[in-house]
Amino acid sequence: MSALVANDLTPLLGLNAASATQTSSLCVQYIQTAFTIDNSEIKKLAGEINIPQKEVMAMVLALSKIFAESSKRQHNEHFFRKAISPYALPDPVADAVTGVYLKNQKLIFENTPSKNSSTREYTDLSWRMDVEIARRSVQNMAEPNWKFNVSTSKEPIEFQCDAAMLDKLKGELELALREEKDTHSQRFQRYMN
Repeated sequence: MSALVANDLTPLLGLNAASATQTSSLCVQYIQTAFTIDNSEIKKLAGEINIPQKEVMAMVLALSKIFAESSKRQHNEHFFRKAISPYALPDPVADAVTGVYLKNQKLIFENTPSKNSSTREYTDLSWRMDVEIARRSVQNMAEPNWKFNVSTSKEPIEFQCDAAMLDKLKGELELALREEKDTHSQRFQRYMN
């Protein structure tokens, strides 16, 4: 996760286990209600834990992101604890957050794919294939290679090159053709024949 998530989770470090459980439960509610939350819930929690509303909202969003990502990856207790370990949560808080996650893991997983903006559900298979092909073509850069067979007097040579090498080869061949038409080169060719 990013440094922004770590920064948003800073207020969680000062909470007790009960407040951490309450905050985590609000995160589950946030995920369950299609990633929307009533401001009165945030205001109520902010009053109870004595943290500004803005910081509570950022903390709920950050923790919800961790819940959603862990749920997508099907993290068990060990891997979830590993996912939250970079944030150096105190043991009682980490236990409370992990407990809420494990208790609601199935619920989080069921609500995350369909409601999360980063994942899509497709109904038409042909459209899905078009989107998948487009996604792959954007993510995987095509690097075309050309294969050449050059028949020489001794033996045929086969080589492969990329676009940059092909451009360099083109320049070298153009230079060789210009040099062949040069008067000095033509004079040399006459003496050789």
